Amino acid sequence: MNPFSYGTIVRGDAFFDRKKETELLTSILSGGNNVVLFAPRRFGKTSLVFRVMEQLEAKGIPCMYIDLMSAFSLEHLAELIIDAARKKQTRIESFAQELAGWVKRIRPTVEFGVDGTPKLSVDFAERRISRDTLSQIFSIPEHLARQKGQVVVVMDEFQEITRFAGDGIEGLLRSVIQQQQGVSYLFLGSKTHLMSQMFEDRKRPFFNSGMHVQIGPLPEDETIDFLRRGFDGDNIELGDKEAKHLIRCAASIPYYIQLLASFIWQHTVTRKGSISIQDIDSSVLDIIELKGDFYYEQFDRYSTGQKQLMRALAKEGEHIFSADYIRRNKLNTSSSVQKNIRVLQEDGIAEKSGDTYFISDPFFRLYLIDRFR
Repeated sequence: MNPFSYGTIVRGDAFFDRKKETELLTSILSGGNNVVLFAPRRFGKTSLVFRVMEQLEAKGIPCMYIDLMSAFSLEHLAELIIDAARKKQTRIESFAQELAGWVKRIRPTVEFGVDGTPKLSVDFAERRISRDTLSQIFSIPEHLARQKGQVVVVMDEFQEITRFAGDGIEGLLRSVIQQQQGVSYLFLGSKTHLMSQMFEDRKRPFFNSGMHVQIGPLPEDETIDFLRRGFDGDNIELGDKEAKHLIRCAASIPYYIQLLASFIWQHTVTRKGSISIQDIDSSVLDIIELKGDFYYEQFDRYSTGQKQLMRALAKEGEHIFSADYIRRNKLNTSSSVQKNIRVLQEDGIAEKSGDTYFISDPFFRLYLIDRFR
């Protein structure tokens, strides 16, 4: 079985390192404080958070996990919060009764399947959910904390709450959270520029509402050890030079390291022996070829200015608003670069680390370099 995992939440032995970050987040949250977790896409935020939740649950601190990416309406957001709370209760019938007392304008009912498994469903007494009802639903974690001592709420893809900006939900949620005593919150999202705006802009409700923790690339030594353990199980040898080349091709990003290692394993598992630079490069080409049609469509849907900026970022990403960068890469104006980089960030094509912008997917970057060399 392939020892390398990608595309899903990584657990158990497939999750490696992040020990320092795990301990830090666990300590802050168990101490009753809020955290804002920053990292570009594919850096393993969600896998890290699930490891942290495991640690907190082992300490007896229940964790509610809510993925806002799937919240397509305010009513659905309310249902996600209720369902996350329900999962922390052992008896659904008791929870339904409590819920009816906590939130006045909903009707929770319990139905039983053919196998006798109970299922909670909720009907809203309002045609459109009101701010008062939402406020009561946002207060559910505090009710649980009064029962259990402390609760941690994880809000993944938190930037998606801005979809309801016209309803003032960001401000409402913040006002409710401020009054809660037994609940800690962990906010994370894949659009780092939007998360930064939410938590660093003094005019936004969530300004200064949690400790900022940023995760970066994985340490090289620990990554090499992890890769070797995975290959060693099938008697495949990975040398230092080859391991560093693998990590470099994957831009030190956890998801892409696991993806590339998985392809290399498939290349070498039948013949065993040592992994060569050629094996790694061949696997990189396989990934690019496999995703070639997707990359073509992804690139083709953008404007000419955005395409030119992608090509430039594939080569270099420092000082992208400078006159020298614009001249060297045949771009238009600084203002057009600012506009185009915002679009690429919104779509997850580009990310920013410090003062440097880069193409999020290292294999898309290699595709662009190969296409336009």
